[in-house]
Amino acid sequence: MQSRGRTTLLLFLLFQALYALTSSGNAFRVPDEFEVYFQVEHLVDAGDISVPQTLAIRTPAVRDGRTVGSEPIFFGEIGLDGRPYAPYGPLAAVLALPHHLAARAIARLAGVQRAALPGGLAWVILVGGLTMTATATAAALAVAGFHRAALELGTPPPAALTLSLLLGGATVLWPYGTSFYSEAWQAAAFVWAAASLLEARRLSRLADAPSASRARLLVVLAALLLAVAGLTKSTSLIFAPGFVVAALLDRSLPPRTRVETALALGLGIALAAAIHLSWNTYRFGRPFDFGYGWGDMIPQLPPRQFLIGDVPRGLMVLLLSPGKSIVLWAPVLLIAAARAGRFWRQEPGAALGVAFSAMVGLLLFAAYLFPEGGYAHGPRNLVPIVPLLLLPAGGADSGRWSSAAVAACAAVGVVMAVLSISVSFLEDQGGRIGPVSPNVYYRRIDPAPGRSWIQYRLDYVPFVSTMRSPGWTQAEALGLGPDFFPLHLLQARRQVPNGAAIPLWLVWSLPATWLLLGAFAAAGLIRTASVQKSL
Repeated sequence: MQSRGRTTLLLFLLFQALYALTSSGNAFRVPDEFEVYFQVEHLVDAGDISVPQTLAIRTPAVRDGRTVGSEPIFFGEIGLDGRPYAPYGPLAAVLALPHHLAARAIARLAGVQRAALPGGLAWVILVGGLTMTATATAAALAVAGFHRAALELGTPPPAALTLSLLLGGATVLWPYGTSFYSEAWQAAAFVWAAASLLEARRLSRLADAPSASRARLLVVLAALLLAVAGLTKSTSLIFAPGFVVAALLDRSLPPRTRVETALALGLGIALAAAIHLSWNTYRFGRPFDFGYGWGDMIPQLPPRQFLIGDVPRGLMVLLLSPGKSIVLWAPVLLIAAARAGRFWRQEPGAALGVAFSAMVGLLLFAAYLFPEGGYAHGPRNLVPIVPLLLLPAGGADSGRWSSAAVAACAAVGVVMAVLSISVSFLEDQGGRIGPVSPNVYYRRIDPAPGRSWIQYRLDYVPFVSTMRSPGWTQAEALGLGPDFFPLHLLQARRQVPNGAAIPLWLVWSLPATWLLLGAFAAAGLIRTASVQKSL
């Protein structure tokens, strides 16, 4: 068991290094990123997660292809207290707090002073990029949690290691470890909840009291992790009931234990929902107002966030379109699908729980206003359950896969991941939407009442338009070109006021540090794999 824990730790270190090394470091592309950064920044400065910074920054306002003055970059709602609030879970900023505090310390060590904008832009770019490594930690935790869960399912250690490497390096989880979206945190919370429940099940089968006590603590931990996922982003609660289903249908445990576990998990879900509703009431006076400013996207309010008639097209987006297909962006899931029958026979409760979360998630997000997840790489809305969907590939008799199938899944997944981390999603997908300047990602439509006037293009092919553009290869504009933090820091040194204050030694010491950590972890995993092969 100790060697298994060492392997899990090495996997975490390897992918922490990989995701941080390839991090975009550009937290200022879309509100889902920069408003979360402003939340954590203001949390440290003023003790709350409102985002007054957004009102002080203005961009050109474009109407029907014409510039008509300027407008703040704020996306959200003004609260009852007069403060601007972003429409994101209250925990998103808290989870990034340790990385943000470390980023401030590094900036101080490097001599990069904080000042009012625009003179202090160098500090914001540096600290923002370092804060983004929080999602690298989250995605690495998701890989480590999957490895732990796979072992608890009885997966042979070599197979568990292979699947973990495929999850971390050949699926859509990689780009979400390099952006500042919250999906990686949700994925980590869900898969560690699954690992905790599987370990609790194993301990509860033992007769001794200490094991039973630890099993109950693990169930409480799983419930709290479901609450963490829900408080990071409210839509995570769509997937959470699958855990209750799995607990109730796990016939390997006594009925009383199953009911107690399901109740504990239900309380965790209810806790997250209650905090959300209370938080909304505190901010806006309405429990179901999550703060989304729909006015610019929906011509006839109120919004109809879910529409059954849109399910067929939404399923095409999530399953078949080249830009969003979960099969294309996580091809290793085909191995899990091929083993679904065996997993059902071995773990019927877990199989039904995973299937329930998958089906509910697919149907609800297919009916959602934005099934594609807005500007983002791959099937953003489904990223939180990718590790869970891979669990059926594990089990006591796993590892007997076709080497050609594994190689094909790995090749496709790595190509998609490497291209996505190289190209900023906003540079590839953004642009004005209309007949004058067509957008490769969205088209303008005449929507049904309460629906958005922009619609995802099913024929969008990622990366092509950006990689063909001369601006990507020249990379002159700040934040454009190959999407890596050190390159953006070099751009900032040349282009922003006081940019030269960012020392060159810091620019290159960051990737060097991650390379060394990654090499250390990779060497340890190679030794581990050699030992496992010899056994």
